[in-house]
Amino acid sequence: MGVRRLFLLIVALPHLAFAAATLQEVEARAVALKAKGDAAGALSAYQEAAALDPKSARFQDEIGFLLAVLNRRPEALPHFERAIALDPRYAPPHFHLGVALWLDQDQLRGLPELQQAVTLDPGNPSYRSKLGQALEATGHHQDAIPHLRAATAAQPKDAMSWGNLGAALQKTGDLAGAVEAFRHQVDLDPSNLDARNSLGLALVNTRRADEGIAQFQKVLAASPTNNVAGFNLGFAYLQKAELDRAIAAFRELLARDPENAAAHYNLGVALKNKDEIPAAKAELSRALEIDPQLAEAHYMIGIACWQSGEFECAVTEMRAAVALRPDYAQAHFMLGTALKQSGQLAPAEESLRTAIRLDPSDPGPYNTLAQILRQKGDLEESKRLFAEGARVKQAKEAALGTMLDRK
Repeated sequence: MGVRRLFLLIVALPHLAFAAATLQEVEARAVALKAKGDAAGALSAYQEAAALDPKSARFQDEIGFLLAVLNRRPEALPHFERAIALDPRYAPPHFHLGVALWLDQDQLRGLPELQQAVTLDPGNPSYRSKLGQALEATGHHQDAIPHLRAATAAQPKDAMSWGNLGAALQKTGDLAGAVEAFRHQVDLDPSNLDARNSLGLALVNTRRADEGIAQFQKVLAASPTNNVAGFNLGFAYLQKAELDRAIAAFRELLARDPENAAAHYNLGVALKNKDEIPAAKAELSRALEIDPQLAEAHYMIGIACWQSGEFECAVTEMRAAVALRPDYAQAHFMLGTALKQSGQLAPAEESLRTAIRLDPSDPGPYNTLAQILRQKGDLEESKRLFAEGARVKQAKEAALGTMLDRK
């Protein structure tokens, strides 16, 4: 090696050491500023670090994160994408990009990024929690549960994860599990009135209406005009068949919120159950004026008509219900029943068979269809349907007993 070349190499080494030290100093300053909560200062420092090391996925991710913190989300997205391009197996930018896209309502792109973050770092409870929340919110309730269970196991004091787990369990039919999850959420965050409402409603749905009412009353004590708690309180009284209390609760709510279609509907149900038929029909009709898509209101008016012996009215209302909701098994059943009562056996049979197809676990349509077939002289098929109805009823009662045993 020539003397001049050796001299140049010796001169260059201190310069390289100085550059490395400068990068370390800049990063240390960025970390310190971020820890102090100085997002703008930390952003400036990380931008300086990224200029010194433009191939660092970590620096790009930090820049994107801080831009998002500063409500500059559109500017943040390219930095997360740049970080992923630099290192596709680095989990944080996938997570941060997924969250940012989710906040921008871009679920189609956001959810896969959250899933990729969990794939790359399955032990991160924050990643599992956010993915579970996203899956639950998009209707993938069963898929959400393992992620939310993992999140609550790793971070048992994370109230939000418990709430999301409760919602997913409730929507998959695990009502006892939902009660437990919501109770954890309320214990961890007693001032969260939404959590109390969720716990109360889950208790009502597991036939523990008194416990649910206690939760709603706590909500109303803290927030007397909480319409969700007011509605749930009326619903709980309705479930207990305490009709006067239910009527009073719904009327109090409607005084504050007169355009609440669901409250008019439930008030109508309570009045119908008290045999105050004209008043019930008025409330149910009002519910339909507010929400013409409320198939349940047509169904309930039809029930009121049927109980009054107005079978043509019942047929009209049940047909309106199934037109709005073709999968409304109970309405098809009652349509078949009303058609049978009015002597229209052929369309009655068709409606009852539709009801059985949609909900094979309801014994009612089997028995009513069996009666029609017996009238038509098809004794063998009638006998088979009566037997099937009895079997279904026994299975349904056994399932209900199992659910109650889990309380």
